[in-house]
Formats: sequence, structure tokens, C-alpha cells
Amino acid sequence: MTEISDVARRLKALRERSGLSMREVSESLGWALTRYQHYEDRYRRRFLPVEMCRHLAELFAPRGIDPRSMLELAGLDGNPITVVGPSSGQLRMADVGRPSTRDLPVMGAVKGGAEGFYFNEGEAKEYVVRPASLAGASNAFALYVDGDSMEPRYQAGEILYVNPNRPLTKNCFVAVEMGDGRGMIKQFLRRSDEHIVLHQFNPPKDIRIAARDVKQIYRIVGSGEPN
Repeated sequence: MTEISDVARRLKALRERSGLSMREVSESLGWALTRYQHYEDRYRRRFLPVEMCRHLAELFAPRGIDPRSMLELAGLDGNPITVVGPSSGQLRMADVGRPSTRDLPVMGAVKGGAEGFYFNEGEAKEYVVRPASLAGASNAFALYVDGDSMEPRYQAGEILYVNPNRPLTKNCFVAVEMGDGRGMIKQFLRRSDEHIVLHQFNPPKDIRIAARDVKQIYRIVGSGEPN
């Protein structure tokens, strides 16, 4: 049997103390029941998603549950925060709580395969610990790798750290945001007024895309295991 995380057990305990069923909580979130069950029965990460904890803190509060107990499951301490993210601008996180040790927003899960991924629009999935290399970079953010197109450089499940302030150089690694919100993780080769040329490792090939279709290219400055 797969071991679940401590926050999954604590979530279940708080939900039971509130007197609400899993179905009532899932309906409040606008989720299918099976999606919510994942967080009580199979969730293995150290912290829960921020937006989920914010909603449940408000849902449980009238039922005698201290909102701070719920926010702690996302690594938050209950103070207001405004965070700067990628090209969508400032993330509106008023009243959600300030990460006590984690302040780097995760702006979506990266799917490294052909289908790509989508950047979040203005809402962090969760927060992770900021590496020293991003100290002072208020618009830095992180992404999760989910796919194998850049193996062995990046493995599925890794966190990628992004610094939008760093200039692009040949052979650096980048997160590419397309005009329609899709994204990809590749190696940057070169660009012109008309095209951008990227490289992927698995299977190895160069990819040429029209410059007019690209919204932004962000430089990846490091990676690590989820914390």
C-alpha cells in the first residue's frame, strides 16, 4: 500500500471535525468526488495546493475549525501576501497567507511530451523553497517536470527554477510560453526575427517555431527534488 503524506491525514481529520462529508467538500470545491479523495487517500507530497487550502479554510471556519490549521497544510502562516509571477503579471493572493519558509510560486506542471503544458494565469499551484540563486528575484517562479522529452537533463517530477531576468544564451535551457498559453521545456539554440530554434533530448531533434507564436521565453537556472 502506498504511504500517504502527513498533510493527507491531517486534511481528513480536519474535514471530519468539521462534520462535512467528502462529497460535500468536493461539491464545494466544484470537483468530482474522486479528485478530492485523492488528497485524503493517495496524496504523497509534503504540502497541499494553496488555492485548495484557502477555500477549505473558509469552508471549515464557520464549523469551528481555525483557518490557520488549514493554511498550515499548504505551508502558510495566515498573513496576506502579493506575489509577482510570470508574464501574466502580479499574482493576486490577498488573504491567502504568507509562506513561512516557502515563497517561490509553482506556476503549473510541465508536461515535457509533444502535448506540452499550460502556464497558470495568475494563480500559483503551491509554493516551494526559494534557492539561494533566486534571492531578490521577485518575479522568479518554479515549474514541475512531467514527461521525458528532456531526459537525461531533467527527470519527471523535478522542480525547475526560472529567473525571467537572466538573458538567454546559446545552449541554455528555457521554458517557452506560447501565445495561446501552451508551454514547453527545451534547450535554446538561436533566434531570428522570424523563427526560434530549440532542441529536445528525447528523442533528439531540433524544433523550429515561428517567433510570432511565442509570448515569452524564460531562462531555467536550476532544478531539484520537490521540497
